[in-house]
Amino acid sequence: MERLFLQIATAFSALVLLGIGLCGMILGVQFMHGVGTITVDNYFRLMSGVMAGMGIVLLCAIPHAERHRERFGVITFMVVLGGLSELYSVILHGIPSVGSLFGLFMTLIYAPLLWLLQRHVARRAAQPSH
Repeated sequence: MERLFLQIATAFSALVLLGIGLCGMILGVQFMHGVGTITVDNYFRLMSGVMAGMGIVLLCAIPHAERHRERFGVITFMVVLGGLSELYSVILHGIPSVGSLFGLFMTLIYAPLLWLLQRHVARRAAQPSH
């Protein structure tokens, strides 16, 4: 049951990353109703591509999520680091939107909890059956 929950939680995270990433790749800063220079739009699309890539990596991990300890660790580190950067922006400038609150939740709460769940399920799967 825990393994299934891990797979569902991983799928949710992967689809959020992939969906938001693809929208940002296609729409650029317009996705966030923003404006900016060509450089800002270019960088936004780059980071959106990285986000979509992380989603694809997680999608590939779903069938045997308990086996991908390192993959979950690296992605969680990247996501939390991004979340801390986003939190710094909120401290400097305030909360820009409800979507930003969702982003903070996903990066600073959901991602670490998913990482802990993956570790737990991996430990359980590694234990010999009695």
